[in-house]
Amino acid sequence: MDKLFIFLLGGKHPCARIEVHDIVPAIARHYREAFPQLLRQWFGTPEGAHVDGWFCLDGLEGYRLEFSAEPPASDAPRLYLINLGGYLAHAFGEQHKYVPVVAHDAAEAKRKGKQQAEREWLLPHADAVIDVDDCLLIDRVDGRHIRLRPGEHSPPSWTNHYELLDG
Repeated sequence: MDKLFIFLLGGKHPCARIEVHDIVPAIARHYREAFPQLLRQWFGTPEGAHVDGWFCLDGLEGYRLEFSAEPPASDAPRLYLINLGGYLAHAFGEQHKYVPVVAHDAAEAKRKGKQQAEREWLLPHADAVIDVDDCLLIDRVDGRHIRLRPGEHSPPSWTNHYELLDG
């Protein structure tokens, strides 16, 4: 059965001095099946491109995910991924937390996501709101859209794991 994966990719870019990262959603039966799609979407150098972790979702907040050729109604709830950022008093650089939420629009998604910012962060903010439905590759998902239907689902699971995309 197909599942929705939201991957954290890492690797090098010719214009960057250090490793860079991106978030890429994919539909697959097993996380490794998505690797060719992920490598095509990686904007950096293919050599050394890797997965740093992923979410696996079959539903969220009382909605189960369905994959459909038909887009959801314009007023239907949508799945968003919030990229939260903030700073720690005792560490250099920005910290990140990725939070999936169900919302009717980006403003609602940001409000829900910011409620999950880490308490010890200074200046927490939402860096980006990603409407997952609009990020899926049409050729990889065969034109399928993500639709949310009220229903039971498993809790979201995530895995932090380093694995080369071309390995």
